Amino acid sequence: MKKTLSNKTGIKKYVSCATWFFRIGRRGFPLLVLLMLSSCYTSRNVNYLQSDKRKLSIPVYPTVYAVQPNDVLNIKIQSRDPEQATFFNLSTLNTNRNNQANPANLFLSGYPVTQEGTIKMAVVGELQVAGKTVEEIRDLVQSEIDKYLLNAMVLVKLTSFKISVLGDVKNPGTNYVFNTQSTIFEALSAAGDLNLTAKRKGLKLIRQQGDESIVVDLDLTDPSIIQSPYYFLHPNDVLYVEPSKQNLLNNNLGLFSVLLSAVSTTILVLNFVSNN
Repeated sequence: MKKTLSNKTGIKKYVSCATWFFRIGRRGFPLLVLLMLSSCYTSRNVNYLQSDKRKLSIPVYPTVYAVQPNDVLNIKIQSRDPEQATFFNLSTLNTNRNNQANPANLFLSGYPVTQEGTIKMAVVGELQVAGKTVEEIRDLVQSEIDKYLLNAMVLVKLTSFKISVLGDVKNPGTNYVFNTQSTIFEALSAAGDLNLTAKRKGLKLIRQQGDESIVVDLDLTDPSIIQSPYYFLHPNDVLYVEPSKQNLLNNNLGLFSVLLSAVSTTILVLNFVSNN
């Protein structure tokens, strides 16, 4: 009998504590509603390139990329005599359309730039390419090939152009780019665009420059981003999209509502037990 009374006393104490917590939560319910309303999204939070003007004319300044160590170059020599050109070209796999779109095949059939900034071509030998643009490398290789072949044509492409997009986007990951003038918006589009909860004013770009990495904050709502030197992407750039405060607040509100629901259910059960 005493054990039963002590159990009921313990249950009543627990019920009183839970009821007190529930009352505190109920008193804070108006504040919870205000927080939920403040976490709503508006067009000012999600629109890109915001402006009161109906038409904008913004000059662009494409940046020039200089090849760095660990880049991979695809170099092909074409000549009227294909047999002579084969001495200068890497032996490649089947060059059908599907293989050309495969980054692994492009890497295997390319010239990796060494840490010393050089590539090594058959017959021609070692060439210094780091710090040069793709066009300058093409002219350099062309001048060397002209010593051996007449009327040959040199094609040079950068095949290691990949962009990584992380954070609050629909499809984060790494995408290979086959456009030397790819922009931030094209990279975000390839990642499925930002989620509604993403922070538009806190896009971080991480770029490798020589022996260091730089981190830049960019504002996608400001039209002047188009004039930024970071608007056009470089190989191996990383974009990180931060979640907005509304997103974090909504997650916390969800946990708080679950907790209140659990407490209210516990109070009902304990009240039922204590009355029987």
